[in-house]
Amino acid sequence: MKLRLFIFILILSALLYSENVILIITDGMSLDALSIHRKLISGSPVETQFERFTDFALCETTADNTYITDSAAAATALFCGEKTSNGVIGMDKTAEYKVRDGVNLENITEYCSAYGFLSGIVTNTRITHATPAGTYAHIKSRDSEYDIALQLVKTNINLIMGGGQKQFSKDVRYDKRDLFKEMEKKNYTIAKDKKDLKKINIKKNFFGLFGLSHMAYEYDKDTLKEPRLSHMADYALKYLDLKAKKEGKEFFLMIEAGRIDHAAHYHELKEYIFEVFELENLVKRVLDYAESTRTTVIMVSDHATGNPSFVGVRDEEGFSTMEGYFREEKFFYPDKNSLDSLLDNIVIEFVDASKFGGESEDPSYKGDHSGSDVPCFLYSKKYQMSDIVIKNTDILPMVKRQLGRCE
Repeated sequence: MKLRLFIFILILSALLYSENVILIITDGMSLDALSIHRKLISGSPVETQFERFTDFALCETTADNTYITDSAAAATALFCGEKTSNGVIGMDKTAEYKVRDGVNLENITEYCSAYGFLSGIVTNTRITHATPAGTYAHIKSRDSEYDIALQLVKTNINLIMGGGQKQFSKDVRYDKRDLFKEMEKKNYTIAKDKKDLKKINIKKNFFGLFGLSHMAYEYDKDTLKEPRLSHMADYALKYLDLKAKKEGKEFFLMIEAGRIDHAAHYHELKEYIFEVFELENLVKRVLDYAESTRTTVIMVSDHATGNPSFVGVRDEEGFSTMEGYFREEKFFYPDKNSLDSLLDNIVIEFVDASKFGGESEDPSYKGDHSGSDVPCFLYSKKYQMSDIVIKNTDILPMVKRQLGRCE
């Protein structure tokens, strides 16, 4: 009798303290990116939306046996809780990239399905790219995106948004399968254009892909056709909030700001800056929602890329790192003209990893992943991180704890 009462109390406690969890992955964003971001807003340090988080730690980013991780191994650590080899998604360290299968690891969306939580994934990369794939796929090669698409079709994720239409199109696929039609038969609303977001209905699951490949950089985006990342987050939050309330459940939502990484790889500074400013828009919307609900928000980078640094300021007499005084110019996102004017007076440099290696197939590809620790932010009304430095494999236990079920 006492044992039954104890078990009942444990279950009741889990239910009482269960929360929604939103996990934001800032793919490739280093800590210096946030320092640069503040300097562009104003001539002197100012508060940003990132200061609204309640806790902060540094997160290490190693893969199973390498200092530098790729996004596949990082996603496996974040969404499956175990380190694996670079190139491998959702399999343990016995897997070998393109050579040998490993043992499948339970990922976060499988966990949600098993224990009755709703789930959603939002990204501005291809939905079959390494980071979003880490939430649902098991495969030895991240390059097998057409096969990853087949695995996504078999899942029961409630909301899916991103790019990568070609992996699901019968006109492009090697097997000529129309995966959009297959998703429709599985009770998914299909969206391929921004206006289709209005089709969202909580009676059905939602599958929206807005672009053949990655979605456009925010700097280049035609916002009449493609939604901004923050706008996709708005729709995702509204959908999952209504559905969760109706069904009496909590939800897990992964949002990836993935194009930060791509801009850093190619040293595309203006694109990089726009992606980080759009991230701040996203954070505002997510934290506004979290403050008025039972919701925990975690924001962490899977790794750093390019490690851009604010070097100094130009003035009338030239350039000096120590005498570069505060500038009056500001950047007003998304005004490209004000950014051009500001960048005429400051120097921001990426680390050029290409000079340390051999020839590259793509000479414009300069920035690469680094072994830097990355920022991890937490917003929670009740929970704090206990360590100053954490591992990437610590994120999944945090997610499970806040969802309300501990293994």
